[in-house]
Amino acid sequence: ILFIGLWKASITRLETIQKTLSTSIDPSTTKILVIYLPIWAIILLGIYALSSVLYKVATFGDCPEAAVELSGQIEEAKQKLTKQGFKF
Repeated sequence: ILFIGLWKASITRLETIQKTLSTSIDPSTTKILVIYLPIWAIILLGIYALSSVLYKVATFGDCPEAAVELSGQIEEAKQKLTKQGFKF
């Protein structure tokens, strides 16, 4: 909600922003940046989310103890199911 308020204030004071930035940025470019600010924010948030997920996947560590425990549980389940008549 804070972002929407800031964006609305930026749109209502667009001429002031354009005058302030007129020495470094073209006024038409400033208008485009301010109007499409929510879209840029969503895109940047998506890029951040994707990069953080990819980083966590790339640095995911192995858990050898958990693998041994899971293998034991699988064998235990197979034995119980074999006693009940299932074949593996």
